[in-house]
Amino acid sequence: MKKWKQYDYLICALVFVVVSLVWSQLSNYTWDDDAISRFLNVQDAGKHPKEFFSSWNRPLFVVLFYLPVQLFGRMGIVVTMVLLTAGSGILLYKALKHKGVPHALVVMVFLLFQTFLFGISRDAMTEPLASFLVCLGIYFFYRKQFGWFALVGGLLPLARPEGVLFLPFWLFPLIQQRMYRYVPLLGVGLVAWGLGLFAYTGQPLALVQEVLASGEKKNRYGHVSLTHHIGKYVYVLGPVAFFFFLWGYMENLKKILADYFIVLQFTVGFLIYVAFAVFMDLGQSGGALRNLITLAPFAAVICVYGFNYWWEMFTGPAVSKKNAKPVKSRDRRELWIFVVFIILVAWLSFTNELHLRQTYNPDKKDYTIFNALVVCCLLAVLPAFSKKGKAPYGIAAALLVWQVLFTLYYENPGSHGNEERWGMNGMTAFVAKGPLQQQKVYCNHPWYFWAAGRHPNDTVRTGGISASSKTVMQPGQLVIWESHYTGENYTNMPIAAFLNDSTFAPVYVIQNREREALAVLFVKLWPQSADNDRFFASLMQAYPKDERLLYFKGVYERDRKKNIRQSIADFTAALALKPAEADVYLGRGVSWLMLNDRPKACQDLQQAAILGSQQAPQLLKTYCK
Repeated sequence: MKKWKQYDYLICALVFVVVSLVWSQLSNYTWDDDAISRFLNVQDAGKHPKEFFSSWNRPLFVVLFYLPVQLFGRMGIVVTMVLLTAGSGILLYKALKHKGVPHALVVMVFLLFQTFLFGISRDAMTEPLASFLVCLGIYFFYRKQFGWFALVGGLLPLARPEGVLFLPFWLFPLIQQRMYRYVPLLGVGLVAWGLGLFAYTGQPLALVQEVLASGEKKNRYGHVSLTHHIGKYVYVLGPVAFFFFLWGYMENLKKILADYFIVLQFTVGFLIYVAFAVFMDLGQSGGALRNLITLAPFAAVICVYGFNYWWEMFTGPAVSKKNAKPVKSRDRRELWIFVVFIILVAWLSFTNELHLRQTYNPDKKDYTIFNALVVCCLLAVLPAFSKKGKAPYGIAAALLVWQVLFTLYYENPGSHGNEERWGMNGMTAFVAKGPLQQQKVYCNHPWYFWAAGRHPNDTVRTGGISASSKTVMQPGQLVIWESHYTGENYTNMPIAAFLNDSTFAPVYVIQNREREALAVLFVKLWPQSADNDRFFASLMQAYPKDERLLYFKGVYERDRKKNIRQSIADFTAALALKPAEADVYLGRGVSWLMLNDRPKACQDLQQAAILGSQQAPQLLKTYCK
């Protein structure tokens, strides 16, 4: 048993790796679209070297992940990122073990199964990379290997540009230990980045321009309140980690200056992200909670502090090997006061639904995190009923398992899915098979390229949607329209630009439960009707039972070809396949109106209104009085 105990940290890391890799295969959902864009940029960096110097891409990320991406594609990102994150846990454990912190092993759970870090650690996101560098820095800091420590600090801005604001905390120990010769290493990353940009652009101040570019225009995400981050930090950490973090943080506030590299640096770093999100258009102005993942190693160490305070309630003070000073026994009443405080805070603050892991929905209740914290509190007080001096191994294990289970539940493989991604997955699957798979597709949404395995720079098979590209689209080429990346914040191409253009025809749609269009497929029509007829005939041959295709064929016959009776036949065939379709009744009703057959038109429009059509009531009011 002792033989295996010395490898317990490796077992923890292995569990994390296995679970993460399994999770990565159970869905294609990434944390957000930034992960896809960064993956595509790394994939393209060989042809476009500017990607290596991009502040948005993060230069260190591109350098580290370029080869894995070229060799293994998206799995190169997954495997490398998972191993990097597992390495973070090992480094942090080794650092605390070296320092003599009791129960150093629990830091593996508090880091690797921090809820947001676990969820993001398989994607092309830069927060886990910054977290790894912080763990590496803590490792060298505790071991007093200041040369390596300074070098790692110098790399931090290459992983997260705001990392330059953390460098004073890395400078201070070098000055304190009189390691002046290593101070220049803190600037090595910025110097290398600046020289690279100068060589590429020929502009001496290219680095300054690159970093400050995001602050030149007002951010479209808006700003958040001062309490935005702290009021939702429990979601970032998970319930058990938050419980021990809050306890550890409050207990260590009185020695925040003594523990400046952990507690003070965490505090200042947290305030930096708050300042960016509340007051500035530069940097993390949207207030994305995932930015706090950069601080995950500091939070994990503070969790260990809290865990040790809790442990001492039942066993007496833990004595560090490197600090043999006696410590006063702790009063168990502190635990009860803290538990009541946590439950009260949870009830007042953590019962609304967190929308897209970002903002509370005031109209929807979600007691998931509240219930999880209550369970945590109940477990934490159980040892209080046992005799003092008995180590609560079983309860400690239960608390750690509860943290892991919550994280696996909250960050389950499908947890980052939403209507938009589901719609793009469905449309991509439709386009990628049958008679459409060889057609060139215009689309702006990163998710199309992710799901289809294509790259935006593949101009033979893909293209972007814009006013200029619309004028050069050729017959038979396809357009996947969606409201996000063709909206006003991007290329501003409303759906009417295609619906009202007689040279395009809608072909297919993916809708949500409310019958709202998530993605609409258009085809650029041929000048000759016979070619268009063959196109629709090939689709109907491939999908004879698809009522949506029949519906859009009816729309084409009526609006583009002006063959009203054929459109009625197509709408009728669609209704035979799926009778309760409001859009199809509406379409057939409009066709009857165009034939001046009002009785049949009004009958169809009435049925469309009953089924929920929003356009039908106005037509009924106009034509069916």
